[in-house]
Amino acid sequence: MNKITIIALLLVSISINAQSEKEVKHELKLNAGYALAGFPELSYEYMLNDESAVGMSILYAFDDDNFLKFAITPYYRMYFGTKKAAGFFAEAFGMYNITEDDDYNYIPYPGYNYILPTKNESDFALGIAIGAKFLSKKEFIFEFYGGLGRNFSKNNSNDIVPRAGLTLGKRF
Repeated sequence: MNKITIIALLLVSISINAQSEKEVKHELKLNAGYALAGFPELSYEYMLNDESAVGMSILYAFDDDNFLKFAITPYYRMYFGTKKAAGFFAEAFGMYNITEDDDYNYIPYPGYNYILPTKNESDFALGIAIGAKFLSKKEFIFEFYGGLGRNFSKNNSNDIVPRAGLTLGKRF
């Protein structure tokens, strides 16, 4: 009977230890730089291994002054740091975006009070970015990055779209 009790306690202690060392692979982040500018961007990232991750960002502009109105951006990152999925990174991304076409927002001559309505254009871009991610002991994240993407449709949308951020988040 004592052998069964010892084995049961050993198995319980192993399972408790395994649960306390739960591997974190998920991140939720807010692009604070874009949020301050009036178009917040939320991101989710999943770590594939110690050196790479995939993610998705969603941006929506509440302010009418921004040319970028909406974007959904899937991305892949390759990390070059010593910590798991942290440090310097290179990113490849695709971006479905909706931008405002400024060609439609003008007054043809002085004294003419009619303004033509603005026109929103949707497009798809591919691009690259570089940046760095810093990770605290409690799994809080700060990252900064910048890059550019090129739109591919032949409509009147902007040819280049930005990808930039000062991001705060939490790994879980």
